[in-house]
Amino acid sequence: MKKILTLLLIFSLGSCSDGDFDVPSFNFTDTVTSCGEYVLYVSNSSKTELLALSLVKTHLGTTVGEKTITLGSTAAATSIKATYRIVVSAIGTDYFCQNIPPLEPKVSKELIATSGTVTIKTTEVLSGTTITGYKHEISLNQLLFFDGTERVFFETFPFGTVTVKI
Repeated sequence: MKKILTLLLIFSLGSCSDGDFDVPSFNFTDTVTSCGEYVLYVSNSSKTELLALSLVKTHLGTTVGEKTITLGSTAAATSIKATYRIVVSAIGTDYFCQNIPPLEPKVSKELIATSGTVTIKTTEVLSGTTITGYKHEISLNQLLFFDGTERVFFETFPFGTVTVKI
């Protein structure tokens, strides 16, 4: 009886699996790329892992200070969309700028943020005493991605800095 129980214990421990859970690495370059002023994205060095933010005009304004916007807000005037995407080959520079999404490179995974906040800290860019633009430092907090079956959570993620000249 002891041998049978020992055998069952060994088989039950050997059959456990950690699963095949693929957690996004979020190893992006420091460069924020934009398509116009309101679509910003960062990518990994091979340009196959992307994190994009879709903003509205009021988010990158000229008011100095810090503001926090909730992702998934139902008000269209304040809505921000965050998308994490993995593609099978490198994207081109106009990937996010096209009206119709391109068929290539093929998207192998896409997660849309369902909750979280975006913090934008705005400061003036000066040339002497003249304001020449505004610098926006963007960070993401309590970011939850969900694709219907898989959930990925990040407590804090520094998105990057965007400078808008006037």
